[in-house]
Amino acid sequence: MARKSVAPQLSSVQRDLLLSITKRRDSPQHLVRRVQIILLASESQLDIHIAPQVGLYVKTVRLWRHRWNARQDTLNAIEAKSAADGDEKALKDFIVDVVLADDPYNGKRGKYTPEQIAQLYAIACEPPSASGRPISHWSCRELGDEMVKRGIVDRMPPSTVWDFLKSSRLEASQGGRLAKS
Repeated sequence: MARKSVAPQLSSVQRDLLLSITKRRDSPQHLVRRVQIILLASESQLDIHIAPQVGLYVKTVRLWRHRWNARQDTLNAIEAKSAADGDEKALKDFIVDVVLADDPYNGKRGKYTPEQIAQLYAIACEPPSASGRPISHWSCRELGDEMVKRGIVDRMPPSTVWDFLKSSRLEASQGGRLAKS
């Protein structure tokens, strides 16, 4: 059985602002999808029906509906102040920059010293065969494993290796391509 979620109560000003975001050619697609979720949810559509329409998981639809509803009082207060000032910019900024924005990353990333990162780059420039690996090109998983094998780090996930190499625009030895796996 589908869960019944609370439909966002949009004022005409909020609805018009959301519609203007969907119509702008320069609106990022992630923002447009989130706006579409709120607009469809305000029509009392269920999350399981909204998800395929916007191409997202039900859990994601539920998240954005919840985030909008949790900030409804603040939205209404900002809208009232904006109406008094005759300027809707504060309301639009709050919707885009707070309500529908990504949360800042709150996890804890591993800390690596500049020396460890330099060693990662050095290993990536070596042929894998020099480390006794029967592969022609390094993968992120293989590089992380080699860092651990050499005792440089206790653990280095492939995603971390990818982030370091991607940010430096470094490619593996002999101009080869680096596989993310």
